[in-house]
Amino acid sequence: MSIVPNKNYRSAVSSTSSHHKTSNAAPALPDSLRNQNGGATPLSTQTNGKHPLETKLQSWDQTQRNRDLEQYRRVFGLAEPMKREMELAIVQNSDFNPLSQSTDSGFSTSLHRDILLNREASVDWEDVYQGSGIVGGVSMGPDVHGAIEKSLGI
Repeated sequence: MSIVPNKNYRSAVSSTSSHHKTSNAAPALPDSLRNQNGGATPLSTQTNGKHPLETKLQSWDQTQRNRDLEQYRRVFGLAEPMKREMELAIVQNSDFNPLSQSTDSGFSTSLHRDILLNREASVDWEDVYQGSGIVGGVSMGPDVHGAIEKSLGI
């Protein structure tokens, strides 16, 4: 598993490094005219703007799914992860309930999908608060007709 960040992550930039030609008046400032790099570049462009664990957390569910499928392949052979992926594709393509709200991942909340992903016993935020559905301070409820039109492409 690759949970630990790479060693090439830069959290600090030295302003007195020897790879830049420095100014004679102020040795901490790079001399952009001697370097001929087209102008001064801010130090913030040389550092990474995000924490190295942020990308790991964004793809956490997919990483865990890939790890589970790899473990199934090692224990049960190639047929088990293929069967699970095919069953999940069947459920995602055929299971349509216009009253269920769509989550951020794009899939509607489905008990079948939760069972196939081994999440039937977990309670997420979306299970309790299924979308706001509030327009102008009034709860409108699910838009059944809009969901059917969207699924049929009307």
